[in-house]
Amino acid sequence: MKNPIKYIGFMLIVFMAVLMLGCADSPKQSAGGYVDDAWITSKVKSSLLSDPLVSGTDVEVNTYQGVVQLSGFVATEEQSEEAERITRSIKGVKDVENKITVK
Repeated sequence: MKNPIKYIGFMLIVFMAVLMLGCADSPKQSAGGYVDDAWITSKVKSSLLSDPLVSGTDVEVNTYQGVVQLSGFVATEEQSEEAERITRSIKGVKDVENKITVK
């Protein structure tokens, strides 16, 4: 390997190309929609973690076209309701499907 900087640059370009292909538009959801959904998911997760009532629970968050699905387990109905309330308060959330199970 004569020039490691050129090699690293080449690998970076390959990585970016692969990353961009993964975000390519599909008939069901655009790349922009995918990014919005990823942002919503991370915002919901961080908001749930920072809430003292919901933090530490086993709640999964999935988002598709602005619709957030909550699933997993909590100890009380109050935790489930709080998770849904927090999720609905996030900008960009169009609807919430609360499939959380109370243990």
